[in-house]
Amino acid sequence: MSAIALCAAALAGQNHPDAIARLYSAASFWNQRIRANPPIDSNSAAMIEAAILPYAARSAFANGDDWGIALVHARAADKIYVVACLQFYCNGPVSFRIPRGALPTTGSDHHLVVVDGDKELDMWNATYDARNDRWSAGGRFVGDLYGWGANAPPGHHAGGAVAAGFSGMGGVVRPEEIAQGHIDHALSMTIPHPRIGYLGPATATDGTNPDPRSIPEGARIQLDPDYDVAAQSWPAWEKMLAKALQTYGAYVSDNGGTVAFYGQTDANAGNEKWSTVGVPKNAYLAGLPWNRMRVLDLRAVPSYPGRRPQLP
Repeated sequence: MSAIALCAAALAGQNHPDAIARLYSAASFWNQRIRANPPIDSNSAAMIEAAILPYAARSAFANGDDWGIALVHARAADKIYVVACLQFYCNGPVSFRIPRGALPTTGSDHHLVVVDGDKELDMWNATYDARNDRWSAGGRFVGDLYGWGANAPPGHHAGGAVAAGFSGMGGVVRPEEIAQGHIDHALSMTIPHPRIGYLGPATATDGTNPDPRSIPEGARIQLDPDYDVAAQSWPAWEKMLAKALQTYGAYVSDNGGTVAFYGQTDANAGNEKWSTVGVPKNAYLAGLPWNRMRVLDLRAVPSYPGRRPQLP
């Protein structure tokens, strides 16, 4: 058995026998390949020039414990918490099993996704109060791990732990996927200063930029499929990201300090999964051909005006 196959078997066997199963439904936008010769936005070159290239040197794979997405699996014995909502989209009570010792990310977003069976709890600014044994979050959302992949259908407004209203694990790269040798879904992408308004499949936005050369959340970005990824001297994991960008693209999901793709963190994994598959933390992606990225036609999907978050 090859080293990659051994890694995949080991990772898949760690209490999660379906760990490398594709998340969300076959019909989910995350799992749709980009068709051949898709329409490209007429303003694509200007958007890439203004909204992507200035940040290319600091572009990153955000899989560290600070800026990635923390994931933990609940079990039947875990306590059910009523999760208090402190800031945005506080619509009704939320109760969910959360394992003792679950760790959110350490950066300012404090992302945490808890999976219990086929349901996921997505938290932004997740906080555990050990003294009183309570969980709270700036916003918390329960969704279907094998559903659409956003918190509402296109055309309906709903928030999320990421600003575009996507499910928390939507587009997030997992170490198991690197171990298996391919990523079979679109990626989740952050950019600085997204445009006002949003595009379906996004259901919300925190974009405030009026510049028409900025990119709205919900936009889909693709690496030119004619670019020869195989010929590059990049590590295998970086080629997998690039191939996914050619085949599935990336959806702009949130406002970030730089251009980045979300990865699952090692927090809650029980070991250093990323080092097991040979991927560093928060690696720079400046070597990707950012000038060969393109924005798919923004007119081909529904667009919506910007809306401010709902306060409690």
